[in-house]
Amino acid sequence: MERQEEKYIAENISVEIFDMHKCDCPAVSPYIFTRMNMTSSLRSSLRLILIAAMFIASKAHAAETGSSHNLFYLNKLNDNAFFVGRANLVTRDGFSDIFFGYVDANYRHALTDPWSIEVGYRHAFLELGNDWREEYRPMLSLYWRGKLFKGKFSNRHRIEWRYFEGNAQDRVRYRNESVWTSQHTITDYQLTPFIEEEFFYDITDSELNINWLTFGISKFWTKSKKGGIKWKLGYRLQSQKFNGDWENRHVLVTGISIFSFD
Repeated sequence: MERQEEKYIAENISVEIFDMHKCDCPAVSPYIFTRMNMTSSLRSSLRLILIAAMFIASKAHAAETGSSHNLFYLNKLNDNAFFVGRANLVTRDGFSDIFFGYVDANYRHALTDPWSIEVGYRHAFLELGNDWREEYRPMLSLYWRGKLFKGKFSNRHRIEWRYFEGNAQDRVRYRNESVWTSQHTITDYQLTPFIEEEFFYDITDSELNINWLTFGISKFWTKSKKGGIKWKLGYRLQSQKFNGDWENRHVLVTGISIFSFD
């Protein structure tokens, strides 16, 4: 079981949360939220995601629970350059057992609209028995942002070079994440729905072995021309391939994003 848990985390756990448009995006520009009901297309999309999640979960050989808690920081350096930092803690067996975490630092540069590129380094920690194993992970990412179905849409390509402490095999992995965020809010609390889909392809083993399907809500606590603070709450169906079969984990995702444009 410990070997499978090690493989699961080494191959699977790495959470990307709270991506950000360039500094002049509507998400950080002052504007007035308009109270609107959820459109029929958005309602249909959320129903479809929920049905798909329930169907996949019913086919799982094992269903575990956990949580992923995230911190995101973006600081504008100039009109085209940004510092991006992320931190993460992950639990298993519900919320009591913290067994994985990471912290990273990245430089993001805006290319010709709508493209941007990011280079960074992530340091990760995995609990194995009574010890913690470290992972050293350089990363290179390419982002595209635009509009889709009356919402904001982004797609991220990422290559990760993963170097492990100890005898674990070093690996190279490709990840592709798509995020759709509604331009409309729902309920009297002005909550913004979102849907995320990310798949993981292990280049070392030439295998597509991980998929994350996430949906939830977000809201700015504070927002101004100088930046803002945003929270996010979601559910993730986290699927991992073991010995040719897919196993699922149900994950509560939380996060805080801090944006600074001084």
